[in-house]
Amino acid sequence: MNAPGRVLPLDKPVAVPARWQERAIVAYPLLLLLAAALVIRPPLGPTVLHDSLAIYWVWADQFTAELARGTLYPRWLTASDAGLGTSVFYFYPPLAFYLTGLFGLAGLSTYASLIATFGSAFAASGIACWHWLKGRSNHPLLAAAFFMAAPYHLLNYTDRGALAESLATAFIPLIAIGLRRIAERRGGLLCTALAYAAMIGTHLPLALLVGIFLIVPYALLHRKRIVEFAAAIVAGIGLAAIYLVPALMLGRYHDLAQLYRTPNLRTDYWSVFSGNWSDVTFGMVFVMVAAIAAAAALPALRQRDRWAVHAIAVAVVVTGLIPFVWSLPLLRDVQFPFRALPIAEFALATALARMPRDPGLGVGTAALPLLVSLIVLPGFHTASKDLQRLQAVHPDVYEYLPKGVMKPGQTSAELSDVLAPRVPPPHVAGMIVEPVFYFPAWTCGVPEPRTQLLMHRPDCRPRLAWTFAERIGASISFSMALALLLFSCAVGWRRRKFSRPAART
Repeated sequence: MNAPGRVLPLDKPVAVPARWQERAIVAYPLLLLLAAALVIRPPLGPTVLHDSLAIYWVWADQFTAELARGTLYPRWLTASDAGLGTSVFYFYPPLAFYLTGLFGLAGLSTYASLIATFGSAFAASGIACWHWLKGRSNHPLLAAAFFMAAPYHLLNYTDRGALAESLATAFIPLIAIGLRRIAERRGGLLCTALAYAAMIGTHLPLALLVGIFLIVPYALLHRKRIVEFAAAIVAGIGLAAIYLVPALMLGRYHDLAQLYRTPNLRTDYWSVFSGNWSDVTFGMVFVMVAAIAAAAALPALRQRDRWAVHAIAVAVVVTGLIPFVWSLPLLRDVQFPFRALPIAEFALATALARMPRDPGLGVGTAALPLLVSLIVLPGFHTASKDLQRLQAVHPDVYEYLPKGVMKPGQTSAELSDVLAPRVPPPHVAGMIVEPVFYFPAWTCGVPEPRTQLLMHRPDCRPRLAWTFAERIGASISFSMALALLLFSCAVGWRRRKFSRPAART
């Protein structure tokens, strides 16, 4: 049995690292420079809005405009779909767009704000990983740099344009730091709760995967502290309730099925047994999985490093080799199993940091994943979207249309087809039909049956207000924040009380 307060070998420092890697005055500038090098595309060319980056432009442009108008929590996007509007941020986590909004309010263009947010996400992930490894490993700075430049981390930027997922990755080391503090009986509950709440408020699928493939295994290894781990996660979920409760309660008001409308948006498509090798992204995912597993094999076999074993285990789960995992409830809803790869890359970075102080050994072990990163870095995305069209009509994604706009089984539609029966709106005797979609946030009105537009009596003037679900979520978040504040004050008071020197007799 472990003695009280003892930390399992998973967390024990292994040696004294090179001092220069421990210094913040060295680590911070180098990691910031690396983030800039990874994100800034030389030479600076035209705006490239590929894959998800185009829709992030549509959302960030409107989110920033709403912040500029004084809306503290923008939810309804008025300009989307040529003015019909969409309920994006009733369902999509908003934190990444507060960051783009800050850059936008500071004077950057929407595109520059997106790139600056990616750069901030890369830098934050490296700095957070360095703090996780500092004082606990032989190579904290080099391993943190590896985590930033790991292949899937880069793929999220260069190919997928996955802004929110990139930012959420930066919270993985912060959650790990909080978990370690709980395991070592050094607090950590507040840190873990805040980091997990921030991850939920940034990217919900990654938060779910981190909960299952990082937090649960860690808590089981340190099961004597299981109550504290559970309390931290419950507190994090409670803090995020202001976003999470409306997202869950209002789901029937948007076309959720469109999230899975095509085979490549479902988890079974990404199984190694599906054989979709003609898909470039499919093939690259398995190249990355193989590189991560191969790099983790040496520390797993030579040092018996549990983090290396964990990296291999997550990589294997991603491939679909273990039956039924990605058909389980909740896991089948994440769309892409490869979204768990940041956890494998974090585990691999930790294992590499703990290897002996042999430069050749560390570089050789990390070489294969970094070679894949060099292939990913230029990007192999499809053609860029038309920025002028985005600015003119702000086309949005299908899943935030009301149910009924897309026919059952329909997987694509032109915006002109959506607008045709709705602009101008149809005439209904005794009612006013607005050229905007219905949503229960409107203070009065009902959906017009044929078009799902907002229909109301002439004697009312619809405006956006908080829904019942939002009020519940905000109440839970406020109550949890107050409880954590009181808890922190109580812990601080208790520490001060017991740290006072005994009075002289």
